[in-house]
Amino acid sequence: MTARAHPPARGPAAPLALAALVALAGCVEDPNAQRNQGEDCTSCHRPGGKAPRSEFSVAGTVFRNASGEPRETGAAAVRLVLADAAGARHELTTNPGGNFYSSRKVRFPVQARLELPAGGAARASPPGACSHGNCNACHSYLKPTGGARGRLVQPP
Repeated sequence: MTARAHPPARGPAAPLALAALVALAGCVEDPNAQRNQGEDCTSCHRPGGKAPRSEFSVAGTVFRNASGEPRETGAAAVRLVLADAAGARHELTTNPGGNFYSSRKVRFPVQARLELPAGGAARASPPGACSHGNCNACHSYLKPTGGARGRLVQPP
């Protein structure tokens, strides 16, 4: 018996299968995920929000500078390492728009660390400083809250 290649999935099941893979992977490179830099990601990416099929446990934006220039200054390829309250380590990488997000379960509070690729510079939060996954809520250049010093900026 010869193996046959199946045609690509079509119809309503294909997007559902893709959504299931996204949820399992925790993070996917999606062109739409490069928009809304610095905005509250989890207000839409939650049950009852505008994007309930892609619920985020952690999401935010890393910028190239702290000056408050246009949102298009997102920093690509910055690694975010979270050490959560359960001792789990979660690694995310910013997309070309500077956004990062995950659907994986995270136990808060977490300690966050931003790292440049290939062993470059790093910047870390104080232990237990991050009590939720809506990073842009506290890390705003207009009005930081929760002890944040401003928006998340790539290490120098």
